[in-house]
Amino acid sequence: MLSNLTDNEANELSKFRFINQISEGRGSIAVIELFDHTTLIEHLNNIGKLIGSPTQRVTASLLTKRMAFYAVIHLYTMSVLNKRLNVDIKKMKLVEKENDLLWLPDFYLGDCIVSESYGNRTQWRETIVEDLFTHFFHPLIEALREATRFSKMVMWENIAIYVFWLYETIMKEEKDIEIKQRAEDDFRYILQEAEGSLFGPYLQNPLARFNGEKIYREEFNEWIRVRKTCCLSNLLNAKDGKRCKTCPNGCNMSPFKQDTGTGPSSQKRSRG
Repeated sequence: MLSNLTDNEANELSKFRFINQISEGRGSIAVIELFDHTTLIEHLNNIGKLIGSPTQRVTASLLTKRMAFYAVIHLYTMSVLNKRLNVDIKKMKLVEKENDLLWLPDFYLGDCIVSESYGNRTQWRETIVEDLFTHFFHPLIEALREATRFSKMVMWENIAIYVFWLYETIMKEEKDIEIKQRAEDDFRYILQEAEGSLFGPYLQNPLARFNGEKIYREEFNEWIRVRKTCCLSNLLNAKDGKRCKTCPNGCNMSPFKQDTGTGPSSQKRSRG
């Protein structure tokens, strides 16, 4: 059954830069324009000037880190609210803040409609994951790759780190046992059970490879999952060379294995 987000649900999602209305005078970017080569280049140039990015590749990395919150909003809705967001991408906007040197836009999703989980939750969850990653993030990453030649691995890890952060936060802070167990199950599914084909034309799940063991970093007095690639955000003017706590200081992973559509592993399962 379809319904609008309740005020309480919208308030929960606001923790992840979700907004349900745009204040007058705030600039915005139509997200659909990020999938078109000409308008994408224009937006990369404008964002790059705003944040003091030295190259379009650095800007592409920053953009995917910011867009990762779209995944966070969807997955929180799925795992905590037990609902599915139904978003018309043509109405979706990134809403900018004034004098925001790090460019941390809010997400306006238009007429935000949700539907309850139904029947077989495993199939319902699979559909959400496929729609989110195969039909949104994969084409976004491909568009950025084509425009800038930037590493797809870095962009996927930019998304992965926020997926890990979301679920680890839920499992640490959630008091409701049922929600906590559901989130644990969803997190395990996304990392260990979801096939590569749910994320695009991949033989392997592009998020799973980044789920490494945390190590203790004495300088931060903290256990940290160190990245396998560098996001290059230290090159932004506002960062002034400062690296993230998770920075590996190197990028040396092998490329993803892409599905060529010729082998048995390329055959998708039927989905009703």
